[in-house]
Amino acid sequence: MKNHFINCLLFFSSLPLLAQYPFTEVPFQEKTNTLIVNKELQYTVLFRAGDTVYTQQGKRALAKGTHDMILVLPGSNANNIHLAVSHECNDSSRILGDGGAMSIVPIKLEQAKWFVSDSIKNIDFTTVGGTYNNCSGTYVKEKSTILTAEEGTPESNIILYRKGKGYTDTSNFNGLKRFENTGWMVEVDPNSNKALHKLYNMGRFVHESALVLADGKTVFLTDDFAPSVFFKFVATEKYNFESGQLYAYREATPSDTSHWIKLPMQLDSLMDIRNIALRMGASYFLRMEWMTLVGQKMYITATGYDNFKMENVFNGKPASHLLPFIKNNTIDQPYGSVLEFDLITNKITVLLNGGSGIKQPEKHFSNPDAITTVLKNGKTYLIIQEDIIYNTRGRVGKTALAEKIFVNEIYWLDLSIKNPTVDDLKRFAIAPNGSETTGGTFISGNSRYYFVNIQHPDANNPAPFNKSCTVVIYLDK
Repeated sequence: MKNHFINCLLFFSSLPLLAQYPFTEVPFQEKTNTLIVNKELQYTVLFRAGDTVYTQQGKRALAKGTHDMILVLPGSNANNIHLAVSHECNDSSRILGDGGAMSIVPIKLEQAKWFVSDSIKNIDFTTVGGTYNNCSGTYVKEKSTILTAEEGTPESNIILYRKGKGYTDTSNFNGLKRFENTGWMVEVDPNSNKALHKLYNMGRFVHESALVLADGKTVFLTDDFAPSVFFKFVATEKYNFESGQLYAYREATPSDTSHWIKLPMQLDSLMDIRNIALRMGASYFLRMEWMTLVGQKMYITATGYDNFKMENVFNGKPASHLLPFIKNNTIDQPYGSVLEFDLITNKITVLLNGGSGIKQPEKHFSNPDAITTVLKNGKTYLIIQEDIIYNTRGRVGKTALAEKIFVNEIYWLDLSIKNPTVDDLKRFAIAPNGSETTGGTFISGNSRYYFVNIQHPDANNPAPFNKSCTVVIYLDK
């Protein structure tokens, strides 16, 4: 009997553990005019478009909208911190400056709830000639600066000007036409609320995100374009990002297993660096987005693209995960992927392709964008946010399709699952009609509070979800 009991224990211990999640999955819902999380969870709206913000000189203005990135910055203690919220816009403002923006939001934890504790400050980008569509980036704690991405490369001052609603000053800046001064990485000092400089050596393209390795020199950069190139910048000195060498990723070939193409660093080349990288044989992707690091593995979201014509790619080669989607010189990958980049081998593979679940066909994972990771209850999870590019091809339900509504979801994935599928994802939240959720992040070492932005919701939603806003969701009671 004793041996039978021991054999049973050995048998059950050999079975794979079922994935466990720290919340109850939200049921599928076609549309909603509010943020849906499970009823066991609560949230607080911290900061909305139109709230009062202050310049360094003490002038007041209404905050810009289109909230995108959230970075958690240190404060006086664990209960007093700051959030850096980027604004993916090109709006004119006589007080805040034209173009994109960033707000520094001081928050305090009191009686288990976060609230804004002091004046919200605006970052002044006029010293670097303004910015355009501020997207993601990263906080460099070793020097207390932020790297923020300009997601866009407008090709004329007319686009910048926006009939008076964008840049009002389109004069040349720093020897460049004003539109040429957009589309770069920008370094920011959040303590002085000022931009320090544009990082021209990181190239001009549709910058989505940046990830700095622990060596203080290596910066990975994603390009939200089709075709997109995966870039790496290596600084000459630790944490000095103004000087260094830019590289483009290429999958290994029999004659070259280095994976990285050294790019020319003259300014005229840097201004057209994606096309130059493609001419030099770089691999190309379809809209690379955000990155998050778990040990020696980097997880990268790729939005995908409906019917990408393989034209104007020069000598570039499609990344191998795109090959099954090619037909008649067209890549049709409408749902996107989560990619895994191995820092040791430099190989990029697919962790998860988008599409419908097999066991749960109503679960449709499409066009991943923002991504982060958290360690909770001994397990590591990816938190993946959708940004659907169309509401067709099953990306929304029939009612939402008929009413032309875009509905995005947030999913969690237990990274201990081998060869995960869409069925392994757990729906954590459903965004208000018309909105994309983005910027999701946690306080380092603290898995209780998930900060997330609700971007460009439908103005017909009831308040507070009729404007872009920053929210904190409480994962523990």
